[in-house]
Amino acid sequence: MTKKNFLDDYISGIFNNDNLVSMRDGCTASVFGKLFGKYTQHGYIIISPCSSMNDADAIPHIRTMIDSIRQTKYSYMPIYARFIKDADIYHEEHVYVKAIVIFNYNHGHDWKTGCQIKRPGTAETLKNLLDLGIELAKQFHQREFLYKAPHQQLQAIDQNGNLIHKSCLEDIIDGRFVTSYYFARLYNHMLGGEPPEFTQSRNYIQFYKILSSFAGCYANPAPFGISERQCRIAHKEIFIK
Repeated sequence: MTKKNFLDDYISGIFNNDNLVSMRDGCTASVFGKLFGKYTQHGYIIISPCSSMNDADAIPHIRTMIDSIRQTKYSYMPIYARFIKDADIYHEEHVYVKAIVIFNYNHGHDWKTGCQIKRPGTAETLKNLLDLGIELAKQFHQREFLYKAPHQQLQAIDQNGNLIHKSCLEDIIDGRFVTSYYFARLYNHMLGGEPPEFTQSRNYIQFYKILSSFAGCYANPAPFGISERQCRIAHKEIFIK
């Protein structure tokens, strides 16, 4: 049976069989546009906990990274890039590359007061978020992660905090959240490929073959009921309503 969503990657005991939600199709594009417009305006990073396409290896890493995020004052949303792995006239086989958006925004539950927390980040927490990205990149063996400060271009940053590149990266444009170039680089890395820096034509061709197979970005569905909603808020997750 095809897996409909990835909620059980990081939350146990969730019984939600709704499908993943496309970030760009139909009315959901405007929903994601408003959602990301609210939570990304103070800055964010995008990083993957995965270093391979093997779920048996990936899921413990996903849970470890999210547990680390929950210890901070940041909120997050898992996102999934779909690639066409194999296709003919009869069928298409897809794979999903998993990453996490970490927002410079504290949205969760205060267990002491019983109240929800909704607190935008500051310049100081944004700097700390960049430092967190560097720390997570080293811990989870990522070549790079994406970093966005308010009113600045989206940047790819390496494990040492150095800027890798700005070009070919797409940000929130016309209410659409697109990071196909980053996900293609990430997928290439998971497959053991070298970075597509334009020194070897073989690397260049392999990477752009992967990039051309990008088939959209997705997120987990909205909570099925009140108990799931409260659970995901307590986990500091940002999700569609």
